Amino acid sequence: MRSVKRFVRVFGLAVAAAGLWCGLAQAAEVRLEMKGGGFEITGELKVYDGKKYIVESPIFGMMTVDGARFECVSQNCPTRPTIDPDFVGGGRAAAPVGDLGTTSWMGGSGIGTNFMPELVKSYAASRGLTVQQTIGTDNRDLIFNLEDNTGKKVGTFNVLRHGVSEAYKDLIDGKVELVWTSARMTDAQQATFTAAGAGGMRVEGNEHVFALDSMVALVSQDNPAVSISVDNLAGIYSGRITDWAQLGLPGGKINVYAPVEGMGMLMHFKNTILTPRGLSLMADAIRLGTVVEWSDKVAADPNGISFNFIGYIRNAKALNIATECGLITRPTYFSAKTEEFPLSRRLYFYTRGQPKSVLGRELLTHALSPEIQSVLKAANFVDQEPELLSFKEQGARIAYALNAADEDFDIEAMRGLIKDVAAADRLSTTLRFEIGSFALDTKALQDVQRLAQLLQRPEFQSRKVMLLGFADAVGAYEPNLRLSEARAIAVEAALRRAGYSGAITKGYSELAPVACNDTPERRELNRRVEVWIQ
Repeated sequence: MRSVKRFVRVFGLAVAAAGLWCGLAQAAEVRLEMKGGGFEITGELKVYDGKKYIVESPIFGMMTVDGARFECVSQNCPTRPTIDPDFVGGGRAAAPVGDLGTTSWMGGSGIGTNFMPELVKSYAASRGLTVQQTIGTDNRDLIFNLEDNTGKKVGTFNVLRHGVSEAYKDLIDGKVELVWTSARMTDAQQATFTAAGAGGMRVEGNEHVFALDSMVALVSQDNPAVSISVDNLAGIYSGRITDWAQLGLPGGKINVYAPVEGMGMLMHFKNTILTPRGLSLMADAIRLGTVVEWSDKVAADPNGISFNFIGYIRNAKALNIATECGLITRPTYFSAKTEEFPLSRRLYFYTRGQPKSVLGRELLTHALSPEIQSVLKAANFVDQEPELLSFKEQGARIAYALNAADEDFDIEAMRGLIKDVAAADRLSTTLRFEIGSFALDTKALQDVQRLAQLLQRPEFQSRKVMLLGFADAVGAYEPNLRLSEARAIAVEAALRRAGYSGAITKGYSELAPVACNDTPERRELNRRVEVWIQ
């Protein structure tokens, strides 16, 4: 009971006394429906304290559900506080846990504050452990001690929020086992590791994509703007564009909202939007200190503009991004997962092989597992759980493809593509490659494993799986067609090695681009394999 009480404290369940609990003969499946309808969660009931449910869902994993927002509508609904006797510390009855050791991870404050505590709680639940959190002597350090059901400490997880520059130095020196970062390691950073004898870091086993994210430009719902180009966004934030009339909209001085100095989101905005264009942030931008303010202030200001993470749109309106070649992309979780929204990015872990500590290895495995996807979503990151989108919902992309200014455009091939996918759904999993290579990049290697597991589920057994390869527009149509076919075949071979066979492969050359073909980075996005399910 001692471990149950500790678990309850960790997950925020207020239980007046141990006597309230009654055991269940076996785990009962319940269906929780959002009050008013529109969404439901089904899973095994683990805990009900009269106010909140803890259920283990096959889709969302272990999660806490607020009884004020959801009601139980199934036959097995609890009528009084209850707990599954096999549920110890938030997971199934766990095997004995030995000494897990100590692992230290380092990176920036955003991920360290918003995700790492949730990661260790989720891991602890899966192992039948409880978590005790303290602050280190440096207040940037979060210390998580893991205890078994006897109260014995079995491991320590140090979350050091010192920034990426220091983190890379400590990874080289062996002081930390993992670095988290919102940007891929640069050539210069890789050179430092090479000089230290660490070898290649941007390879499978050392580079791990654990989540995605997307920055969005926000305006009020009362603002008539629908789309904006990245150049115009930079123009507004540099002070070169000061009135909405300059963008062809009803006139009005633009009120520019931005994070305070030192915040990671502002650094990301500068690095991706302003600095590449030789611009600086305007001096009189209205500075705000929280992600909630970045959305709520602009939502109440019809002449305002802001930017934020896609998970914090709240009551504001997120603008489409228009590109120079005429392609317009909507800011959705799907476009972030496909990495086709121009302001999307990957979030990385870097290790020097497998962490040496047992805890480090197990935490890394858990952080890359399907079970962690609901935790990422709850922390307002873009998870990597595959989503399906119907052909009809991709009308803007098809319309652009049919009108693309491309001398090699083949209308008959485009008709063939539309015929092939018109009755299908696209999976958000999109496979990409190392530059100038048919080798899958590190994210795609992870995606292949997830995809193979997904396609072996019963609901996909009778459906046709199509792997459609694409190329950029450099070179002639026919050579690009062969390249696109070869990419699809490479993914099919990787899927077979991962345990799934039966996918159909086809190439479509440079048709249906998802980005302009004017820069190396954008061309890289077009060299891809899409997954369609029929």
